[in-house]
Amino acid sequence: MNAIASTYGVMPSAAVARSPRTTWRPPSQARPQPSRHSPQVSRGGAQASSANLYQDGVFALKLGACACLGAAVTLAIMNNLDSSDGARREWYSASTYSPSVRKDNSSLLEEDDDRGVPSNYPRIVKTLRFVNTERPRTGMPVASVTSRPFTLSFKANGTSLEDMQRSDGALKLKIPLKGSLQNPAWSPDGKSIAFTRFRNGYNKAPADVYVFNLDTNQLQPVATDGSSNVSQPGSTWNANTGQIVFSSDRGGHDEIWTANGNGSRPQKLTSRSSRMGYEPSFAPDGRSLVFESHAVGEEGHGRVTLFDIESSRYTDLTAAGDDCRQPNWSPRGDYILYQKHAGGRWDVWLYDIRTKQHRSATAGLGGDKTDATFSPDGRYILYSGEVPGRSGEGLLALPVEGGRPVPLTRAAGYHGAPSWSPDGSYLAMEASRGSPDGTAGTELIIAPVPQSAVRLSFDTTRNTTR
Repeated sequence: MNAIASTYGVMPSAAVARSPRTTWRPPSQARPQPSRHSPQVSRGGAQASSANLYQDGVFALKLGACACLGAAVTLAIMNNLDSSDGARREWYSASTYSPSVRKDNSSLLEEDDDRGVPSNYPRIVKTLRFVNTERPRTGMPVASVTSRPFTLSFKANGTSLEDMQRSDGALKLKIPLKGSLQNPAWSPDGKSIAFTRFRNGYNKAPADVYVFNLDTNQLQPVATDGSSNVSQPGSTWNANTGQIVFSSDRGGHDEIWTANGNGSRPQKLTSRSSRMGYEPSFAPDGRSLVFESHAVGEEGHGRVTLFDIESSRYTDLTAAGDDCRQPNWSPRGDYILYQKHAGGRWDVWLYDIRTKQHRSATAGLGGDKTDATFSPDGRYILYSGEVPGRSGEGLLALPVEGGRPVPLTRAAGYHGAPSWSPDGSYLAMEASRGSPDGTAGTELIIAPVPQSAVRLSFDTTRNTTR
């Protein structure tokens, strides 16, 4: 794929002819000329000359002061114009994050051929943040990001997807596994991705959990015992311990398990004879988790269940008659999102930890909204759904406080199970040319968050609370 490039040019200004610099003096102050025949000047003439010299000096000082003032004003105007242009190109973080600003293209990519990854893979990336999310004193709250175009040297290293070589710079991960690769989840340091491999096709067990190291291209098995081991995108890692949470049916039916990132010390967390557990997600402090719970042998009527690890206490957060799935915990710790099936479609809902209230985040938006996770600052919901003007399913970002979604992928085909990189610059996802159901499966790709101007406008009214 050709690299994205942007060239800035300056139009030459037309030449302007300048008249010779002249100094004007009033006739009454004209300097008297001494006589060529007189070797000395009279005392009166000397006094007059001194007065004229003093007046000339004062005039010169005033003229110099005016010139300095004009130069200062000119520099101030030029500096203001340059600052305004720079403000349109730079990113600043949300109020709870320190700012991260792109200074030049050379700081975006650091190539290292000795690491075993493609030399064009970005080793160092700067954070892209949505900003100005607070409600202003007047008018509608607006979140916006603006940036200047920059060069990305992405190239596809796989050919099985038609949309690998596309303008958004998507890169297929070089994972030497057969089967359907799904549910990517970034490690807290951004150096690795945990994922699920379904051996026999899309969502077809048995399944394994692996960790793929982006620095070394090394593949680390985590749970590969031949049972159905499934992780999910989003908050799959415990940042404090390095553990990964997943579901496994190795004990007869699905329960929640953890293991270290290298596969060591597997541990069963939940144990209920009448209930199954899927799609687990860690709380930010790692002390609790939420998961999708079903009666044994029943695939419908999922409930979102909170589990306190220390006390082994279960708390159902959704009603028994609802069908709620795939919960994910916000990095800020304030919300748990999940998808709920009602009215013939899936919508994303939010559970407020503080108020214990539920509300729909995608009410009024058409089509199914699934596979939802959070942005790394917890202010935005990333989900898979319909992108206007594109076939298939794409990824969209929606403000937690409500508003209209912004497409983050624009290529045709299926894009789902997304995970936002910890620095906010990249998206990992599963992807295929068409619907993955009934096929050999999907592959994992990474794409940069679109670097064009993005504007997220909040509605003045919040969605309905249940």
